[in-house]
Amino acid sequence: MPDAKKDIERNKKQVMEKRQKGELITTEEPPSSSHGAFWEHSWRIKNFKNEYQSFVKCKLCHEILSYSMVNGTSTISNHVKNCLNKFSKPNNNKTLDDFVSKAAQVNVLAEHKRSITVACAKFCSFDLRPCSIVKGVGSSTLCQSLINLGYQHGQAKLGAPSVNLLLPEPTNVSRTVSQIAQEYRENLKNMLKNDLQSVKLIGISTDYWKNSGTSESYLTVNIHYSKNEQLVTYMLLGVSIYIYFH
Repeated sequence: MPDAKKDIERNKKQVMEKRQKGELITTEEPPSSSHGAFWEHSWRIKNFKNEYQSFVKCKLCHEILSYSMVNGTSTISNHVKNCLNKFSKPNNNKTLDDFVSKAAQVNVLAEHKRSITVACAKFCSFDLRPCSIVKGVGSSTLCQSLINLGYQHGQAKLGAPSVNLLLPEPTNVSRTVSQIAQEYRENLKNMLKNDLQSVKLIGISTDYWKNSGTSESYLTVNIHYSKNEQLVTYMLLGVSIYIYFH
């Protein structure tokens, strides 16, 4: 295998690993310099700093493809064309299995499971919900309805996966919450270190509030300063307050 191809495969593997860890996300926004119709069936891949990777993901078969402005888009275009032809080709040799539910036959890729786990972790964190909510009947019903709707209007009719294959265990969600929180803390620390080198004045405030859903009380410590003539505020610390009545 040529060295260039080895490098592409190695970088592709790294991108897939980062996608599984939730470090990279997909976006439907095509490059400003490319207007091919195949972009309707492709996702670009970027990190949380909006830095795009030299790979795209096919919406039809979910394969990761190499992409760069230098090499052009013929490989992606041909790949999408082949996928569209394959999925639009009629199949007149249907068996009994084609008429029963295919939910149990659909394999869910590890990176897709990981993206769902990250989404559940953010849902529980941002909306202050317990990790066990992902195993609730209501949550499963909602998720399965969304999956079925996406399958009904999707391009690749491979069968809708069962929600049970996608939703993670609460312990996995809890562990992912801790991982995401640590990443956010490190990003905030690095950003503050950089900003405070040029900031002349800062303000520190405290805030007390109550979660209307759980009636839990919280105390936060916040930092305020001006950046690019805009006031910015970040929460430095948040603690839960327990009030005891005797």
